[in-house]
Order: sequence, then structure tokens, then C-alpha cells
Amino acid sequence: MSDIATSRHEQDLAFVQRVLAADNPAAAELRSRYHGKLVGVLRARGANQTEAEDLVADLWTDCFAAPANRTTLLNKYQGRCALESWLLTVATHRLVDLKRRQSFRVEVPASSPDSPEDFFDRRPQAERPSSEKHLVHLLRGAIQRAFSTQEPESILMLKLVHLHQLTQREIARMWGWHESKVSRTLEVTRQNVARLILADLKKIDPWLELRWEDFVELCAGSADVF
Repeated sequence: MSDIATSRHEQDLAFVQRVLAADNPAAAELRSRYHGKLVGVLRARGANQTEAEDLVADLWTDCFAAPANRTTLLNKYQGRCALESWLLTVATHRLVDLKRRQSFRVEVPASSPDSPEDFFDRRPQAERPSSEKHLVHLLRGAIQRAFSTQEPESILMLKLVHLHQLTQREIARMWGWHESKVSRTLEVTRQNVARLILADLKKIDPWLELRWEDFVELCAGSADVF
């Protein structure tokens, strides 16, 4: 993470601390700064207007109030990513959870002379409650499936570049390749992974509209959410 990004995250954390300290102007600024963006992004990601407005309203309620023996939502923000990314990830998690709950809804038929027993008596078991971690499971599963389809050598190169900060020149020397070949291999692998991840997410949740930039932002925000 760059020094500039770290500084911005520290500013966001200091801002959240002001909100948590009952600084009314800061609380008003929080809502005015992010409300429209949250609603707009939820709409872009598959929510209708009512769902988006309701989810954001609930999010603000949880930011400023909490049930007994529980902390407010804002207390979970630790400054490891931008506040905007974190709020968008929280809101998207709630959208995914809402859509999953909606998919489990069933029509309750009326009893009939031929079948007088209650509908719930006829059901084999109750529906399993939706997980609070739908989003993180969704992201992790898509990543794992996409990586599993790529050549192990290409994935190793990606890890060396992005996790261990090796340069392409260093990798070229290790593999005995020309640096341009390393560059092409990395770029093709990145493109393949991105394409497969987005296709996988669309297959699992057809209503969910995400760009690659959205996916990256959700991954960045998930560290603080879950």
C-alpha cells in the first residue's frame, strides 16, 4: 500500500472516530458525503430504487445505533482500506444477503379438502438461514475457481509479482525467459482470471452487476467487513 493511500486511510479513520465521539457535524458530513454514492452503486449492482434506499437507511441506522450488548457498525472500521470502499462493501454484502433471502421465499398455498394439513407440516424441513458471509464466500469461491483453471506456472508468477514484489526482470532471470514473454504471460493470466471471475459471479447471481474495478474494491473492503 502506498504512503498516500495509507495517509488517506488514516484520515478516514480519524473522521470515523469523530463520528463515533458524537460529533454531530461529522455525522452529518458522513451521510451527505456517501449517501448518494451508496444508493447509486447499489442500483448499478442490481438493486431497485426501493431496495437501495432501504438498505442504505438501515446501514446508517446501524452506523449510529446498535442493539444492547453490540457495537455500532462504524466501530468495525479499522482503516485498512478507504472508508468509501468499506461502506460500499458493507452495502453490497447486505444487497447479496437480501437477494439470497428473496430467492428462498415461497408461496404458501391454502389448504384444500384433498390436503387439509398445514403447508408447513408438509415441508420436509425449514429452509437453511442465509449466511451473514454470503459476499465473502462468493468472492473467495470465484477467485479459487478462476485460479484453478490457470497454469500453475502462471499463477506462481502472479504471486511472485503481487505478493512478494519481485520484478518482471527478476522473474525473467529465474525462468530463463525474455522479459517481454514474462510480461505477456502475466497480462494474459490477469485477463483470464478477471474474465472467469466475473463470469462465475454472473452465473451464481445473475442479478449482480459488477465490473472488474468493483470486484477489486469489494475484495479490498472485505478485510474490515468480515
